[in-house]
Amino acid sequence: MSDNEQINRLGVNILDQRVIEAGHIFREQLTSDSGIDAQIEIKDGTKATGRLIAAQIKAGPSYFSNEDEHGFWYYVSVQHRDLWINHSLPVILVLCDVDERECYYEIVSDETCVRTSKGWKILVPRNKIITTDSSLDLVSIASPIVAASDYSIHAEKDQSHANARRVSLDIVVHPGIKPASKPWLGAIVRAALKDGQSSQYHRDEFSERALGGRPVDVVWGFVYLRDIDRGSASWRCRFQWNSPSLEKSSRPQTFEGEQDGSGLVIDWKGNTELPKFLDERRASKADYLKNVDQLLTQLPNVQDALSSLLEYGDQSPHAAGFTALSEGFERMWDGSFAAPRECQRLNQAIQELLSTVGNAGLIWAQRTSRGHSQVRSLMSGYRDDLDCLDADISFLRRDAK
Repeated sequence: MSDNEQINRLGVNILDQRVIEAGHIFREQLTSDSGIDAQIEIKDGTKATGRLIAAQIKAGPSYFSNEDEHGFWYYVSVQHRDLWINHSLPVILVLCDVDERECYYEIVSDETCVRTSKGWKILVPRNKIITTDSSLDLVSIASPIVAASDYSIHAEKDQSHANARRVSLDIVVHPGIKPASKPWLGAIVRAALKDGQSSQYHRDEFSERALGGRPVDVVWGFVYLRDIDRGSASWRCRFQWNSPSLEKSSRPQTFEGEQDGSGLVIDWKGNTELPKFLDERRASKADYLKNVDQLLTQLPNVQDALSSLLEYGDQSPHAAGFTALSEGFERMWDGSFAAPRECQRLNQAIQELLSTVGNAGLIWAQRTSRGHSQVRSLMSGYRDDLDCLDADISFLRRDAK
């Protein structure tokens, strides 16, 4: 082992110790993933939360040579800066002073990256040291908390083959007021992965007889922003997890993407940077508001149909066509572009409106497999939500003029 490798190993060990002292979990990432050396998992008391931070570790005196009164400047290439900024986990840069056994850190973000003539630099402050006092700051940095209402699994399939239990998932997210950021979508992937890993579903009695009681070996799936996007395969990311205990001969071929060391790989549409993807498709304010107005002209039709279903049920003249009406309403929205930055609040409300209408159509289509009282309760809630969203969107639309 070279001198540099020994210093880096010492830095990893020091950070491991400091993270444990701060009350969290440290995992070195041995699987190759350029620019990421380890993960920190947040603990709540004695319980692991699943909330993660990716860490890039640099150890040794050379990383402390560019300093000022505020901290230490670290110069980073365009490639690594883009990797960290667009990672599905929040990334911190950690500089380890192996002599003092201290670990200085800073989150990598648009705000902390400073452009230079050849690339970027990040100031790692002197006063940000991983100790017991930094525990809460690490909590604030970690990947978002995902609620059960943030996503739904619209298709769970048993794809078992030979000696491996394989489960596939189609996941539709419900952004609401949350931006569809990579960290948030990555957190949804990890939450849905747990659902897949604990799946008890079998496609038929033969599969259950052969593999019943066996842990899931492989989970893969796709993440969509809307249910309607599933038909056109317009996924935001895809993922695959292979159990470390599964024999290599039984593992399906894994695509390229972000790896977290646990067997999970996330592919962001050929590693396309999501912010760049959105910026290239950002609509003008005039075009965006025109699309909003066209959608809102049809909203009363959906509201009236929903009211009719609540009053007359299957005897309503809208009973046979409500699901098609809701799907047509969703298709009216041109999802090929991103909203102007000044219309983000309005766009969040529009996305929630589309999700509500789509969910109402889905529940109505499934009414024969659900209890009457449950369907009525859900549809009544959707009707109330549409009234509130109509008022909110009308206000935000006027404010956007």
